[in-house]
Amino acid sequence: MRAWARLSDRLLGSAAYEGSPPLWLVTEGLVVAATSTALVAGSGTVAVLVGMSPAQAVAAVAVAVAAVTLYLLITRAGHLLVAGTALLGILLSPGVSGVATEAVLTGAGRTQDVVVTVVAHEPTGSPAYYCSVRHQDGSPVGARLWRGCGPSVAPGDLIGMVYDPAGRVAPRGIEGPGALLWGLGRTVMLMLAFTVVCFVAVVRSYCVPSSAQSDQPRGCGPMSPSPKAGS
Repeated sequence: MRAWARLSDRLLGSAAYEGSPPLWLVTEGLVVAATSTALVAGSGTVAVLVGMSPAQAVAAVAVAVAAVTLYLLITRAGHLLVAGTALLGILLSPGVSGVATEAVLTGAGRTQDVVVTVVAHEPTGSPAYYCSVRHQDGSPVGARLWRGCGPSVAPGDLIGMVYDPAGRVAPRGIEGPGALLWGLGRTVMLMLAFTVVCFVAVVRSYCVPSSAQSDQPRGCGPMSPSPKAGS
């Protein structure tokens, strides 16, 4: 039983208190979870706003997730919960930068029709069709578009494009709201899951002594031996 208790403490956290956790511990868990979520979301948003590439924005979110993971390990949170937080953060990182990009294009973007020059079919990728395009004055557009591109599009066709006049984010093709709403919903769900797992990890990482327990309750590790008299 002791071995199982040690394994449980290692994986899920000590949670050495009877009944519900104390209010101060719940408050700390909420503060840490909210701060961690704001750090992860804010790092991706700032990276997009300062003009970093999508890969750099994802890397910025990954660094924030690593910082949260390190903090949870320092507080002796359960390893399983720490791993869950890190995994959710990794899944969340492209979504955060994607939502920030969509926010920039929605708030400051402009729409124009561009001319398709090449339609590339890449069946091993997702999406499978990419359109190279140019402006109607002949100048090329650096980014390939996949939204609005498909097997029915041919070179010479006009498709819609949304772009940021300040050049902070790459342009995208115009597509129905369904895919954009699905991406936003997925990111919000992952962010909520990240917040909840982070909160649980913090709350379960603490040992709270009670009057009925010794000064070193179960799950906090062995007590340090008292120095002998005269030593």
